This record gives sequence, C-alpha cells and structure tokens, in this order.
Amino acid sequence: MNISDQIQLWNQIVISVLDIQVKRVGRGDEIRDYVTPASMFMFIANGRAELWTNDEVWISERFHLIHIGKGKRITVQSADFLDIYMILYNASLPASALREFHMMMQTDNPFMKSWAVSPSQPLIMLEMLETMLADWQQIDNEQIDKEKKIKDVHELRRLKAKGEFIRFVHAALQERTEIAYVPTLAEQVVHYIARNYRGMISMEQLAQQMNYTPQYVSRKFKEQMGYSPLDYTIRLRIDLARKLLCDTEATLQEVAAYVGYPDTIYFNRMFKKQTGITPGEYRKQNQYVGSKDTMNWSDLSIVAPHPALYHLNGNDIHYQLMLDGGNDMANSKKNLLAMALLCLTMVTSACGTSSEGTEGNSGAAKSIQLKTEAPANIKMRTITTALGDVEVPADPQRVAAPAFLGTVLALGVQPVASDFLLMESPYLEGMLDGVANVGDSLETLVELKPDLIITNINKEETVDKYSLIAPTVAMPYNSFETIQEEMRYFGDLLDKKDVAEQWITDFESYTSKLRGEVQAALDEGETVSVMQEYDGKVFLFGPKSGRGGRIMYEILGANPPSTIPKHMLAESYYEFSLELLPEYTGDYLILTTKSTLEELQADPVWGNLPAIRDGKAYLWNESQSWFRDPIAVEGQIENLANWMIEIAKTQ
Repeated sequence: MNISDQIQLWNQIVISVLDIQVKRVGRGDEIRDYVTPASMFMFIANGRAELWTNDEVWISERFHLIHIGKGKRITVQSADFLDIYMILYNASLPASALREFHMMMQTDNPFMKSWAVSPSQPLIMLEMLETMLADWQQIDNEQIDKEKKIKDVHELRRLKAKGEFIRFVHAALQERTEIAYVPTLAEQVVHYIARNYRGMISMEQLAQQMNYTPQYVSRKFKEQMGYSPLDYTIRLRIDLARKLLCDTEATLQEVAAYVGYPDTIYFNRMFKKQTGITPGEYRKQNQYVGSKDTMNWSDLSIVAPHPALYHLNGNDIHYQLMLDGGNDMANSKKNLLAMALLCLTMVTSACGTSSEGTEGNSGAAKSIQLKTEAPANIKMRTITTALGDVEVPADPQRVAAPAFLGTVLALGVQPVASDFLLMESPYLEGMLDGVANVGDSLETLVELKPDLIITNINKEETVDKYSLIAPTVAMPYNSFETIQEEMRYFGDLLDKKDVAEQWITDFESYTSKLRGEVQAALDEGETVSVMQEYDGKVFLFGPKSGRGGRIMYEILGANPPSTIPKHMLAESYYEFSLELLPEYTGDYLILTTKSTLEELQADPVWGNLPAIRDGKAYLWNESQSWFRDPIAVEGQIENLANWMIEIAKTQ
C-alpha cells in the first residue's frame, strides 16, 4: 500500500492509545523475543542498536523511528545505552466507513506493517514522546474513585494523550513522505544473509548488486556490526540450530542440513567451536522439559534467531518486555516445527516441497500440502495478469474467487471459495451453495484444494503465497474499461468464452433499450453525479466504480458535471470537501446514504442542493450499491434507469 492510501486510512480510523512506556537498555543488553500485543511505534534514542522484527532488520544510529504491527516478534540488541520509547495503539474502522476502506484493511492493513525512518528532526519527536509519556504516567498513577470530577480529569488526560499521539503520527507520516528510507549497508547485508543463510552466501554477488567491491562491503559491515559477514552467518546458523535442538525432535543430520550444513561432521565442529560443546550434549542440557518460561536465553549468541521460527502470540494483555530470559512460546515441539516449516515455505523462494504438521501435545495439527506445480496430466496454458504471464489450468475445476465472485458466477462457474465481503451481496442470494468463506486464511484455502485462485491484490508477496497453493491470477478491479471486457477476460480464463459472449449479447440487447430511453429522458446538458455520504464526509464515484457509477456513466451514457476534475473520476472513489458539494452535484444525484430524503432536505448543506430539494435524488444504502459485478449490475440497472426516466417525466 502506498503512503497516500495509508494517510487516507489514518484519516478514517478510530484510534485508542493502549500504553506509553520507555525502557532503558544497557550496553550489550537485549530485548529478546518480545511479541507486540498491538500495533506500536518504537523510537530508539541515544544509542546504537540492531533490531529484528520477524523477517526485517534495522540498524539504529542515535535516533530511529520504527512502526511495528501487532503479533510481530522483536529482538533488540544494544551496543550502547539507549532509551526505547513505545506507544501501543489500536486502530479500527467504524462500521459506517466505505467498504473500499474495509477491503484495504483486509487485504493490506498498514497498521500491521513494519517500516522505519531516520527522522530529520529527532529532537522534536523526542519532545512529543516525553510529553505523551508524562501525561500517560499521570493517568497510570491517578487514584480513580467514584467522584465524577476525578473521572473527568482522568478522561481529559487520556484525550490529551490521544491528541498528542495524533500529532506524533502526523510527524511520522510527514517524515515518510519527505524522506525515502534507504537501508544502511549493514541492513542490506543482514537481509541478504537472513534470506540465503541455508545456501551459499556470495558476497561477490551481493557486492555487485550494491555497486561496491566485496572487500568494501565486508570492511564496512565489520565496522558497523563488529564482526565479518561470514561470522554473522555462522552465528545465525548456530543460533537457529540451538533452537531446533531445544524445541524439536529432529535428528542432528536434519538440523545440520536445515541450517545450511549438509556435512554433519563439519556442523558438529562449527557448533562446538561456537558453544564449547557438541550438538548432542547441548540437546541433553537444554531440551524442552516443561514450561518454556523457564528457559534461559542469556547464553545464546548476539545474533537474533531466524525470524521464520518466531511463534506469534496474539495475547492482547501480556506485553511485558523479556530481558535476557523468558520466552512465551508454549506450543508443543512438533507443532512449533510444523508452523516454522509452513512459514518458511510461504516466505522463501527456495522451498518447493510440502510441509506437514503432526500431532503434538496441544492437539492435532493438520497436514498441509502446498502445491507449486500442476499434476503432469493437467493441460496448462498461459494467461496475462497484472503481474505478468501465468501458467493456469486450461479447464479449471476448483476455482477460488476471493475477488470477482459475481463475474465467476455469471459465467456459470461455481467457485469453492470467496471472501465474505463479496458473499454479502444481496444479488447473489441462493447462488452460494458450496462456496466457503476463506477471508485471508491461507490454511482454509489449502484445505479446499483449488486448482486456480483469482485475486484483485496485485502485490507480489501476496500472489507468491497464493501461488504456493495453486496458480494465481491477479487483476485489480479497475483493470477493465467495460463490463464486456471483464466478462471476456474471465470467460477466456475459465474456458467459458461461449458463455461470456452469450451473456454480452443478451446484456447489450437489454441495456441498449434502457440507454436509449434514459438519453431521451434527459434534457441536453443535464448531468448526473454519483456520491456517497457518511459521517460528514462525501465521496465521488466514476465509471469504474460501484454505487451506480459503472451503470450511469459506462452503460447508460450519462455525463458527470463538467466542474468535476477528471482525475477525481479516474479512481474507484475520491473524497472531497463539503464546500464543493454544490459545484460537484449534477441535475440528478445517485446517493448512497443512511439518511432519508426528508432528513437530507432538512439539512442546511444538503437541503440547498437542487437535486435534493426537488427530489431528483436516488437514495440507497451501501449493501445495495457497493457491488459492481455483472450479476449486481443486472439487478441494479433497471431500477436506476426507470427512476431517472420517471423523474424526468415529472419535470
């Protein structure tokens, strides 16, 4: 998600500040395996540190601002004394927010993402943090009793802390828009090692990508990190081997091969060199025997465990920092390894095999088969998607449609899976037998064994995950200029070309008559606006949108007011100021709203619009207007066209 979309979502959400704290970390200390119970901002001040969040790493020099999503596992290793400020918060969309925003949150939630920036004005941000912290500590220290006055003071201080947090977020996002964060050389090397440590590490290849010599990269890395890239790789491998020896029942040969040492004898030698004992002796001394909370992590090397083995804890209450001891992983050993292997399979390109979970102490883990290649007897062909050409089955039988559900159904294909936002369509009632709601659950999708997945998310990392399950076609909703183009594309994809052409013929025959009647009813120069209002906000919709935009502009040939800038109608939606409402409202208004016409006519802003005042507004709610697939359009178009024709007759 780009920064503009993120800023737009920040303007829509409801925010709750959960906690504000600061932690002083000594030289050489570390925060190990801290699971974020909520989204958070972390500000590292006054020292140098290495910070891991799952599969990402940052090297902090003096000041560093990092945003971290809920459920991430953090390890911070300090080279100096430093202060770590943390603001934990919760962000949620109100139910009344546009469905487009809910879909954005579902498919690419920015509040769950990690990013970092070296602030250009760190002392200003530090001052904000100190102010917020002081206010929050007052809240924590207050003795709240039943007297209303004391409660009011308490809530006012919470409100002030929330206001300061909004100012802090504004400053953070402003930094992101003005400064493109470039990872340091050390961060780039660590990223490369973390992704390639199980195979051959080629400093020559990495140096070439960075336009440096291998000698320069190695020298600068050692200056920043204190040891060479080779030493870092060895420590990373041995650290991971320690975890596997403690937490799993894998053989020494399996552990050695997994961490990048196919020669077990060499692995034993390297392990003993790093730890002082053999792998077998280490397992006997440290193997899991009870609560993981008793395990001491202080003897581990300074390199963070490989992030793919992190187990995420969704506990929203426990968020104490764990310093040099304490680990909240409480699942069974076998279940942990199954989760680790599945996670690695989903995030690395090197994995071409399936991963299995076996029954552990906490219950049975289901066996999961991830298919990367089609069976040899399935005929394949190439189709173009938003992310390039993809090999797909020539005649798919088990289609998962997290996107374009109505289009797939219009072609006579019954999908095995979809998303609940699409399945809520009133126009699909009675058509969804056998269609499972998978949401964003990859596990549920795997169980359904699709042979084709259709998504509107054109992010490579998401498509890569889907592609490990089945061939995946990514096409954003705005990819098609017309509904006919959309039907032909998916008719080709699903081996339903004849069905698509027949649908188009019937649809054009039916809608051409309606188009002619609407055009005849409108006076020359009359215009139509398509909008939605909620919570004091107004949004415009164009020909690629739902809410009636596709129907009015693309199919029925109505024109928007010429005062509306073209770029506002080019996207799915565009928010604008209420001050521009009279300028952007046409002679006719298609409005998605929860208000009645009488309520709008009584409103001082809306009531002054001629379309509202004269009753030339078609009002409907979002559960009816949001859908813009072929089946929904068939269910909407007659009512919209007939309404406009009847209203025009009365004028």
